[in-house]
Amino acid sequence: MKRFILNALLLLATLTSFSQITLEHTYNYSTSVVKLETLGYKYYLMDVPYSQCRIYNMDHSLFKTINCATPNGYYLYDIKYLSENLFDADSEIELVYSYYKYVETTSSYYYIYGSRVINEIGVNEIPAIENAQYMVVNKSGDDQYKLFAYCFDYSVFPEIVWTKVYSLPGVWSKSLTADAGDAMDYIKAYPNPATDRVRVEYMLPDAVLQASLVLMDSNGRTLKNFVIDGHSDHLALDVKELPAGIYHYFIEYDQQRTASKKIVIR
Repeated sequence: MKRFILNALLLLATLTSFSQITLEHTYNYSTSVVKLETLGYKYYLMDVPYSQCRIYNMDHSLFKTINCATPNGYYLYDIKYLSENLFDADSEIELVYSYYKYVETTSSYYYIYGSRVINEIGVNEIPAIENAQYMVVNKSGDDQYKLFAYCFDYSVFPEIVWTKVYSLPGVWSKSLTADAGDAMDYIKAYPNPATDRVRVEYMLPDAVLQASLVLMDSNGRTLKNFVIDGHSDHLALDVKELPAGIYHYFIEYDQQRTASKKIVIR
């Protein structure tokens, strides 16, 4: 009887161990996953200090490092659209990356952006796109896709906006990352950490006419709820009166909510 009870307990412990969530691996940077056309699923991350995109196998071993060169004084802003056949017909991996530079003026500040499409050895597929902040692949027909580069000149007020459209030879196979049209891809706060003002940049999906940008403290209490719409791409927040600490912000629309992100106030 004792042996039966012991065996039952061991079996229960074994079944329980398989049903629990377990930590597989920890990356030092924000990491996502993509399904490449022939190589299958891969993890990838953006290393800002080294200006790199690092790609990992599903066992978390390093697969490939792609250097994303930035102009002097610029920092990586975003990496997306890892693919093998979207931008050309060869077997190399290509990707889109964007970068930015913070520019201070006598009374304010603004950002300068740029974007590039490169292959896995760092060669440009097209010339660098100056002022391109958002890069979006949109469907333009049956099995036809085009790359939209949304460009902004923030050195003047109101800012100047223009869009460059590039034809693509391949078809975009949607990855496991958020859809390019979702606000989740386009919600970023600068400077961060901040002391006086924070610029929260966003881009709402075409079908969303109005949304809310919510600011919460570290205890989950809502401090501000701002109404935003597609007529603008940013919201300027005055944070001088907020105590130093960590705050969270996100966008809500149509019963959907983006991932919560952090703002550090000094």
